[in-house]
Amino acid sequence: MLDFLPFGRKKQTPTDPLTNLKGATVWMQDLPMGDAFAAHSAVVQALQEFNEKADLPSFDRLQVLMHIDEGAQELQHSLVQQYLLNPRMPRQMESRLWNAIFAFSWQMARAYHTFIMAYVGDPNTSGFRREIPLITARAIRHFAMQAKWHYFRYESVAPKMWKHVHNLYRLAEYEEFDRKSLSVYPKSPHSTTCAEEYLQLLSLDVLNTNSLFPKQVEMVDLWLDSWASTLKLERAYDPERHVFCVNLGEDKGPRRARRPVADGMLRYWGSDGLMALVSQTKDALRSGEMPAKLGLGEDCRLPACLEFIDRIALQWSPSGEGRVRRKQERVAKVKLIDVIKDFLEICASVKQDNEALSPSLQEDDQKVVISYEEMLDVRLYGFVTQRTQDKLEQARLQSQGAAKPTQTAAHHERWLMENESETGFGATVDAMEKDWVRLGKLVGLKPERSQNWVVGVVRRLALLESGQRNVGIEVLSSKPVTVALRATKPRHSGYTVDGVDAVDVVLPVSALYLAARGEDKSGVSLILDSVEYAPGRRFELSARSRSYSISLGRVIEKGDDWLRTSFEVLKKN
Repeated sequence: MLDFLPFGRKKQTPTDPLTNLKGATVWMQDLPMGDAFAAHSAVVQALQEFNEKADLPSFDRLQVLMHIDEGAQELQHSLVQQYLLNPRMPRQMESRLWNAIFAFSWQMARAYHTFIMAYVGDPNTSGFRREIPLITARAIRHFAMQAKWHYFRYESVAPKMWKHVHNLYRLAEYEEFDRKSLSVYPKSPHSTTCAEEYLQLLSLDVLNTNSLFPKQVEMVDLWLDSWASTLKLERAYDPERHVFCVNLGEDKGPRRARRPVADGMLRYWGSDGLMALVSQTKDALRSGEMPAKLGLGEDCRLPACLEFIDRIALQWSPSGEGRVRRKQERVAKVKLIDVIKDFLEICASVKQDNEALSPSLQEDDQKVVISYEEMLDVRLYGFVTQRTQDKLEQARLQSQGAAKPTQTAAHHERWLMENESETGFGATVDAMEKDWVRLGKLVGLKPERSQNWVVGVVRRLALLESGQRNVGIEVLSSKPVTVALRATKPRHSGYTVDGVDAVDVVLPVSALYLAARGEDKSGVSLILDSVEYAPGRRFELSARSRSYSISLGRVIEKGDDWLRTSFEVLKKN
């Protein structure tokens, strides 16, 4: 009945501490809990050895396995939080954490699989018949964990994994414990069922549009712990109620149910109950209820969280109207495109375009752009370094005609663009070579034969089996303008050099001015380094021989080290 693949086994090691429950308990207590990663690695290694033994599945061995699973949950949670709280960690560290967390769920699913297979082979003599509902629910959850971690990397779920999960649900359905209420772990805040665990995975996969950050995926997974109870899988298709379907006989995930052909392996579910619960949650948030009290977690912060709930609700909605999709149709068009990834270099390249369009600049516009490293010198040392002073002096001489400003070429990459639309581009790049490409990354783009640089954001990522990545970039502005911002109220450090607070030396920072677009309700906006932002902070904005006093407004969107904000013009200088 079930299509599971067997795993290899090795001979038992006589000195194994996980022979019985008592030995496993002592071993778990001796783990180096002060080093979560080392302790977690020891657990994964022990699980691998446990899985490779030739011992027949027994109730005693199952007790050991379940004890390890329960005892390692806190370690697993600790590493998950480390991963999610450090989205900009080095690639090597990210890979190390990702593989450690993924390996735990893979080994646990593999271990529970062995016991389930033994039960399927001989239900009457397995010795752990009463535990089958619980370990089936746990196995589904561990497979769902693997799927979620694939989503974190914008990868698709392997067909074999879908086959395994479908078969686990088929077993639960066949044995009629698919809707039996149980607690997956002793400290679980919610009771669940095998059907709910399965539906939670399916519902999360519906949102896998390659456009969510890992922290957003994790947040929705938390919400589905309780929201999945509103969903129900059924065999008979009702076009008035059912929105999605899944084929238990295929190695694929869920899809929208659009006139499905009658098939005994198809299961259907609707989302009316889920939509009603989401609507109640939004109403409670608008009325002032705290997100944590509603079970939404600490990462749900208003008003962005309300907008995010609306976004995912569209994906689950019965009509599907407004779902995440491309705004314009893509047109296949192969051409070379230059790409810049550094914010200051984007600003410098755009500034060169601006100067080419407006060569007759006044003296104020010829001020040197202080590099990011020099601004860091001021922040770190508390005074203007000699290097900075030399740079300012050079700028003064250049503005007087003593020398012409030099233009240095930005460090850019060259990609092969495959398609484009009115608002963006699509390309396929090498995943390892372009490991800096992440969702929400701000980039400068210049297609071949184009006259100027444009500014875009990476909106979609999809990892291909070939080791390459599909990258979808939305263009925020086709005619950006580089502006200089000078804070009107410098922050005082209390540290002085020769009686002068050196932080009073206000250096300009570069930003990008974006004009309003036809469908852009946010109007004009600025893109700047996120460390420079504070709501209501005032700047003198200079561009093209003009100067304005402005006040920063609300954050429109945020990236890894940049943000886009509205602003108000207070006066023209």
